[in-house]
Amino acid sequence: MKNFLFIILFALAGASFVEASEPPIKNAGFVPSNIWYSKDPFFAGEKIRVYTVIFNGSNYDIEGTVEFLDNDALIAKTNFSLASGGRVRDVWVDWTAKEGKHTVTVRLASTTASLAGGAKRPIELDNTATGKSERIVDLDTDIDGVGNTDDTDDDNDGIPDVEELRGGTDPLNKDTNGDGVSDGKELEIAVKNKAEAEKLLSGNKESAGTIIGIIKKVENAIPVPIKTSATDGMNVLERFRVGEGYQARLAKGEVAQEITALKARVLGSQKTNNAKDAISSSVEKPFAYVKYAFFAVLQYFFEWQIIFYSVFLYILYRLARSTLGRVWDR
Repeated sequence: MKNFLFIILFALAGASFVEASEPPIKNAGFVPSNIWYSKDPFFAGEKIRVYTVIFNGSNYDIEGTVEFLDNDALIAKTNFSLASGGRVRDVWVDWTAKEGKHTVTVRLASTTASLAGGAKRPIELDNTATGKSERIVDLDTDIDGVGNTDDTDDDNDGIPDVEELRGGTDPLNKDTNGDGVSDGKELEIAVKNKAEAEKLLSGNKESAGTIIGIIKKVENAIPVPIKTSATDGMNVLERFRVGEGYQARLAKGEVAQEITALKARVLGSQKTNNAKDAISSSVEKPFAYVKYAFFAVLQYFFEWQIIFYSVFLYILYRLARSTLGRVWDR
C-alpha cells in the first residue's frame, strides 16, 4: 500500500515538473524592434498613440496583456487575444510625453494558451519583449512643427531667441508684458517711432539752425547801446515780476490765516451763544475769501512767466498801435 501511494505522488510531481518546465511557445510574440507612433516627430504635451504588433504562428490560441513602458515606468496596458495559424494584430495605448529623454519598451504579461475546447494555461511566448525606442522629446512652444532646439524663434513673435535674450524679453512668450501686443509688433512700432522721431529731430535741427542764424544776424545788427538798454530794462522788469509775485504770495498767506481765525471765531461764538460776534464773523468771511482769491490770481500772474510776459507784450502792442494811430491821423 505504501509503495502504491509513493508511486502516485511521484507521478503527480513528475507531471507538475513537466508542466512547469514546458518550453515557451515558438513562433509567437512580438515582431522584434517594432514600435512606432501615430505622429512623428511629436512634441512635449501632445497626446499621441504608441503602437506595436503581435504575431501568432503557433497552433495555440493565445491571450494576455501588453504593457507599454517609458523609462521602465508603466504608460498603460491593454489586453489582446490572437487566434492560431499565423495571425497578426496591432496593439496600442495613448501617451502624452513630457520634455526630455525617453526609452519606450513593450512587454507581455499574464499570457495564456489554449487549444480548441481545451482549458487555458499560463504559458510564455518566444518573443515576450520588443526592442527599445529611444528618443528625445522636445518642446514646440509656437506649435509650428519645429522643436525649440532647432527653432530660432520659439514663440514665433518675429524676434529671434538670441535677440530676445539680449533685449530682456521672454523667448518662450510672444507677449512678455501681457499687454495684448506681441513683442515683435512692439519692436516694429518702436523702430517706426524711432525713425519718425529721428526724422523729425533732424528737421527740427535744420529749422532750429536757420532760426538761430536769423536771430544772431538780427542781434548783431542791433547797436550795442540799444542792446544794453534792452537788457537792463528786462532785468528791471524781471526783478519787478519776482518781487511782486513774492509779495502776492505773502499777502495770500496772511489772508489764509485770517480765514482760519474767522472760522475759529464762528465756532467759538456758537459755543458761547455770542450772536453779535457770530454775525460779524459771518459778514467778514466772504470778503476774506474774495481777498484770498484776488491775491492767488495775482500770485499766479507774476510767478508764471509766460502769463506775465504775454500780458506785458499785449499791453505794449496796444500802446504802440494807439500811438502810431494818433501819429498817422496827424
